[in-house]
Amino acid sequence: MAWLFPVFLSGGLVLTGCQTALPRLQKEEETEKDRYGVKTVGDYTSVGNAQPVPVGGIGLVVGLEGTGGEPANDANRSILEDDLRKEGVKNIKDVLGSSNIAMVLVSAQIPPGARRGDTIDIEVQMPPRSKGTSLKGGVLRVCKLFNYDFAKNLLPDYNGQKSMLRGHDFARGEGPLLVGFNSGDADIKQRSGRIWSGGKVMTDLPFTLMLNPDQQSARIASQVADRVNELFPSGAPGMPGLAKAQNTQAVLLQVPPQYKLNMPRYLRVVRLVPMGESGDRSRYAKKLADDLVNPSRTVLAALRLEALGQDSSAVLKRALKHENALVRFCSAESLCYLGSPSGVEELAKAALDQPMLRSYALAALASMDEGISQIKLGELLFSEKDDELRYGAFRALRTLDATNEAVSGELLNDSFWLHEVAPEGRGLVHICTAKRAEIVLFGPKAKLQTPFTVLSGEFTITCAENDDQCTISRIASRGGETTRKTSGLALEEVLHTLANMGAFYPDALEVIEQLDRCKAIPYPVRHDALPRAVSVQELVRAGKVEAGRENEDESVILAADELGATPNLYAGPAKKSGSATLDRILKSGKPVKDPDATANLPPKRNPKPD
Repeated sequence: MAWLFPVFLSGGLVLTGCQTALPRLQKEEETEKDRYGVKTVGDYTSVGNAQPVPVGGIGLVVGLEGTGGEPANDANRSILEDDLRKEGVKNIKDVLGSSNIAMVLVSAQIPPGARRGDTIDIEVQMPPRSKGTSLKGGVLRVCKLFNYDFAKNLLPDYNGQKSMLRGHDFARGEGPLLVGFNSGDADIKQRSGRIWSGGKVMTDLPFTLMLNPDQQSARIASQVADRVNELFPSGAPGMPGLAKAQNTQAVLLQVPPQYKLNMPRYLRVVRLVPMGESGDRSRYAKKLADDLVNPSRTVLAALRLEALGQDSSAVLKRALKHENALVRFCSAESLCYLGSPSGVEELAKAALDQPMLRSYALAALASMDEGISQIKLGELLFSEKDDELRYGAFRALRTLDATNEAVSGELLNDSFWLHEVAPEGRGLVHICTAKRAEIVLFGPKAKLQTPFTVLSGEFTITCAENDDQCTISRIASRGGETTRKTSGLALEEVLHTLANMGAFYPDALEVIEQLDRCKAIPYPVRHDALPRAVSVQELVRAGKVEAGRENEDESVILAADELGATPNLYAGPAKKSGSATLDRILKSGKPVKDPDATANLPPKRNPKPD
C-alpha cells in the first residue's frame, strides 16, 4: 500500500489566518462561538492532508548531444535497471552507457486537494556521481513518481534498516527540460532542470476532515459528510457528493470547481457549514445578516453566509449597496463562489482600487465562467495601476479561458509561451520563474534601443548605434557550425528569431535580463509580479496601519488578518521543504526498499488532531 498520512492543522492558525490581530479581532475571536450558538463542521473536525505530498522517482533523459554519461553503480541504478527490464528494454547496459542518455533523479510536490489528471511541476537532476555534464536539450522519458516513508515511522518498534520505503506511483513525469534555472554554479545549473506542468497526478488526493477524539463515531462522520454534501452536492465519479465518510475517524473531502483556485477559502467555508438541520437556522441567518453590514464583522459573516448556500444570496445582494467598501467586497466575493454574477462589478472595482483585496477579487473572478467576468478581467489588463494588477488579471483571464483573444499566445520552440497583451496600454515586460514558461509583453511593441551586445550561452546578439536590425549568432557547442540571422528590433521579433534558431526558455530569459541591464528595453521588466495577501504585521512594519493607504478604506486594513491566505492561483515559486529528506536519500544512492518487503508492518495510526 502507499504510505500517505494526514498532516493536521490548527483551524485558527491556517484556516482563519488570525495569528496576531488588532484588538477588535481578538475580542471577536473570543466570543464568536457563543455569539451564534450554532455548531459547525469545524467544531467537530480538524483538517488533514493539507500539506503537499513529496514524490520522487528515477528516470532517463534522452536526446542529449553527447553530454550524458553512465551513472554510478549504486542502488538508484539498480532500481532503474529493474524498471527498464520490466518495460522490456534490451541492452540496458549499452543504453545507460550512452553519452546521449542520462539517468536522473526526479522529484515533485503534489498540492493538497489534487485530482486525478491535474498537472504539477517537476524537478530533474543528475546524481552527484554521474559522468554526464549537461541536461540541456534533453527530454525526460515517462517516469513514475512515488511517495516514500520510513519503516520506523510506520512501526515504532521496528529495528530493521533505516532505508526508505517506496509506496505507490502517485504521478507520472515526462517532457522537454528547461535547464539553467537552479541555484549554484554553471556546472550545477547545467546538470539540473525543470518541466513546468510536466507531471500528471494519477490518483485523487482529497483533503481529510478528521473527527475530534470525542466525536469519533459512524453517526457523526456520516452527519459531517451529509452537511457538506447539502452545500456541495456534485462530487467525483462514484461519490454522491464531495464528502464521503471513510470510517469513524475521517471524512474524505474533494474540492469543487469554483474553489480550485482558492483552496484556503474552501477549507474555511467547509468548516463553517452548520451541523444542525436547516430548520434550525433562521435565527442564525438573521444574526449573520445583521453582522454582514457591520464592517468589523463582515468578513466572517460573509463566509458563514456562504456556508449556508444559495439561501444567502438575497442578503448578500442587498449588501452590495452598502456604503462601506469592505462590506460590498465580502458580499460580492461570496456571491461569486455561490455562482451569482451580481458581484462581478464590485470585485473588479476592488481589484482596481484596493490592493489588499486584489488577490481575492481576481481569484474570485477567475472562478466564475461568465462572460462578464472575462470582460472585466480584460479591462484590467489596460489599467495604469501597478504591475501586480495587470499581470494578476492576465493570469486570472488565461486560467479562466486560455483561448480568449486578449491573452492567447504562441508556443515557441516547444519551450516557452509568448503573449502580446493590451497593445494600447502601458508597456511592461513580464517573465515567469515558476509554474509556466511564459513571457508576457504588455503595451505597444517594444523597440530595442541601440547600441547593445548580448551574450547568452550559445547566442550572441549585436546591434550598432542607429542600426534598424540586429544580428543573432549561434555558436553550437562541441565544435558545431556557427549560424547567423538578422532580426528587426521589436523584442517579440528577436524572441521569435531566437526560438527559430533553437533557443530555449532560459536562453530567452537571459537575453531579456541582459537587454534590460544595458537599458535596451524601453519598458520595465518584472518577474513573478503576483498579487498576494498582506498581514497586519506587514502593514505595521510598513507603517501603514494608523495612517491608512491611498484609496484604501480603514476597515480593509483592519480586516487584513481575517481575509485569509493568498489564493493558490497566485502562489509563488514552490519551496522544496517537504522533499529534502527524499532528495538526500536519492542522491546518496542508498537502498530504497520495496513496500512488499514490509507487508507485515501495520499502517501508522493517525495521531490525535490538535
